[in-house]
Amino acid sequence: MIRMPAAAAAAALVSLLALAPGARADTSIAAIVDHPDDYANQQVTVVGTVAAPSLGYLGESLYTLFGDQRRINVVSHSPAPAIGDRLEVTAKVGRRPPDEEFDFPPVLIENVRQPAP
Repeated sequence: MIRMPAAAAAAALVSLLALAPGARADTSIAAIVDHPDDYANQQVTVVGTVAAPSLGYLGESLYTLFGDQRRINVVSHSPAPAIGDRLEVTAKVGRRPPDEEFDFPPVLIENVRQPAP
């Protein structure tokens, strides 16, 4: 049997967890906007700044995040954030397939929102 020091075993475990599918990593807003079909119905985490006036009604909101030189709309079941807030948002990418007249942009359906680190 091969024996491994505890520190080496811990480092190996951390490396494996970081490479495992589903490991948390921020997704670029530009990547989602540029290739929306690749992210359709996927859970993503993005970081951006609230860039446009937010709409809020009865505790629901719609706001725009700016990051990676792109903008994306976010639908939330929480009150609207303030313009200029830098947020980390975990959301599902909503994507309606294009039709013969219009290519619909992707929308993030927010699950969790917190201040960006």
